[in-house]
Amino acid sequence: MKKIIGITGSMGSGKTYAVGIFKKICKERKIKAIFLDVDDIRRNILKKENIDRERLNKKIYNNIEEMKIYKHFINPKIREYLISQINTNNGFIFIEWALLVEDNLCDIVDTIIMINCQSQIQIKRLEKGDLGKEEIIKRLNLQLTNEQKIEKIKQLNKKFYIIDTSDNPGVKVYKNILEKEEVK
Repeated sequence: MKKIIGITGSMGSGKTYAVGIFKKICKERKIKAIFLDVDDIRRNILKKENIDRERLNKKIYNNIEEMKIYKHFINPKIREYLISQINTNNGFIFIEWALLVEDNLCDIVDTIIMINCQSQIQIKRLEKGDLGKEEIIKRLNLQLTNEQKIEKIKQLNKKFYIIDTSDNPGVKVYKNILEKEEVK
């Protein structure tokens, strides 16, 4: 059985943390699963195209039109890569993609897991990285809010789950979702 599960949420919401838990559960249960991180895929595409990420980021995060041009360039390449992975793998495929909803590419997943988090906790998490608070807020403002994502997901007529990572829920929450999705 093949099932594609999209994991989405805003920056700092805890997507990577959640994916780590799903990986651990799949490994413990010897479940055949692959995990695709769209940020890694994007970096690899840019590297192959010899595009300087730092210069690109300055350009696209400061100009909405440049962001549109960039997305028009990168999203078809990401989709193509993901489709090739979906077509050549069986079992469970988890796709971690912060902008799954914003990029209107939910059609490639069967189920969506929305990682939700209180905004002040997101910002605190992100401040531990290399971006300053002003840059963090600017980038968060380019994404849908968690509430907006949830509303859009509800309109998609797809199975979805919400995990609130504000208080770091226990592993049981993740196991329950996998069981409902028949990832056994």
